[in-house]
Amino acid sequence: MKLKPLLCILSVALVFMNPALGAVSSTTGTVVFESSPYPPPSDTNIFVFDEQQEVEFVSSQSLDFGTIAAGTLVNSHYVQFDPESPSGFVNGGTITFDGIILGVVTTTAYLNQDLSADSAGTSDSYFGLSDSLGLYPTGDDPDARGLGSPEDDIFVNLGTTTLVIDSLEIPGGLTDGNIDGFRVFTAVVPVPAAVWLFGSGLIGLMGLARIKRA
Repeated sequence: MKLKPLLCILSVALVFMNPALGAVSSTTGTVVFESSPYPPPSDTNIFVFDEQQEVEFVSSQSLDFGTIAAGTLVNSHYVQFDPESPSGFVNGGTITFDGIILGVVTTTAYLNQDLSADSAGTSDSYFGLSDSLGLYPTGDDPDARGLGSPEDDIFVNLGTTTLVIDSLEIPGGLTDGNIDGFRVFTAVVPVPAAVWLFGSGLIGLMGLARIKRA
């Protein structure tokens, strides 16, 4: 009789406590996943890191690539090329995410504007990590963040899980010291119940079952 409540707990856990995935799953080429945000400058690597997870778009937004409907939960990721040299060029690679790509922000205006009607601050604050880690690096000119060089080439296929970067460039001259940066929004993907059940979630419940039976 004491096991019935446990079965109810198990059912509730599988339905309501199923965690979600929201991460970069693999990279190729010069693209490197950085587990610690704000990666150091590099002439040879493009870095990507995960930002805030399961954030709701409170109003419909048309982005540089894609439109995301109000109420959509997204996982956010940031891609950054910050060369050590005053100017730099790097060949690209690919980034594969757990969830499908819903939208991409590549212009300074979208990166700096408030993408939430109900939340003050920039998209860095709402979707990024600036609230906990401080302002994102922008180089000498905050208004030049994003992608703007003719050699900045990315290929976005909405609804797929892989983003292709052909090349990124920080040209010399007036833009010395700037940073290429853009934000990728992906769909929230729940962990399959079977994976969660036979993973760490089951351990605690099985331990509880032993206690109940005892």
